Amino acid sequence: MQTTRQRLSYRYKHLSYLRLNHLRLKKFSIGAIAAFSIVFTASVYSGSQTDPALEPYDLSYAATYNGMDIDANRQLKQESGRYTLTTTAKNMLSNITERGEFQVNDQGVIIDLDYQYKRSILGMKKTENLTYNRKTGVANYDSKKKQRQVTLADGYLNRLTYQLQLQRDLINGVSPLQYQVISRGRLKSYNFEVMGEEILDTPLGKINTTKVKRIRKDNDRETMLWLAPKWNYLLVQLWQREKGGGDYKIVLQQGTLNGDALSN
Repeated sequence: MQTTRQRLSYRYKHLSYLRLNHLRLKKFSIGAIAAFSIVFTASVYSGSQTDPALEPYDLSYAATYNGMDIDANRQLKQESGRYTLTTTAKNMLSNITERGEFQVNDQGVIIDLDYQYKRSILGMKKTENLTYNRKTGVANYDSKKKQRQVTLADGYLNRLTYQLQLQRDLINGVSPLQYQVISRGRLKSYNFEVMGEEILDTPLGKINTTKVKRIRKDNDRETMLWLAPKWNYLLVQLWQREKGGGDYKIVLQQGTLNGDALSN
């Protein structure tokens, strides 16, 4: 028979374990999902025939964060001239979805239409929305605790579409790789540098990749991306080291590109 002290001790350890895993999952969601506009009315772009980065895809990833396994998915699809880019990450304790809609104008410029981030970890939910008012030229950020407004300018992207623009720039050999990104209602500069070529051993076989590093002023965090030139620079692997020493890794498992299964 358990004593009252033993039962209280067990309950305390169980709650401590849940709090620790909540913090770990929260760090993962903020980093990983953050890892896979201009002010006028958009007209419909001719599409992926002239822009390989806009070819539809559906990709499955396996992720680990400090020993925890997480399944992730990334999907780009088009319908009636609108593109939808979605990323998800989930395990038994959490579910995270990031979704953005956009168009591309006649000049090939990404026009963001809507962005949403939803997270549920151990029953604790959070939603962030970024809506665009083209008439007033502002983007409105809204979450439970914060509301912010950003005046739009040429080239402003969100936390999903900058990743698509990175693909396009690598395909076209654009340099430098610099982006103005609206993140949580604030404008931030995201900078990247090509580190070279590397062959990765993956579940899909050995893949030739381009290794790209995110340049940060904060040296306590480090992010590396490996992208496949033969698949329009889709993400094959991502690794990030967080403050305090924790790290996570995302690796492509399988997927389709323009309706065809990825194969080496």
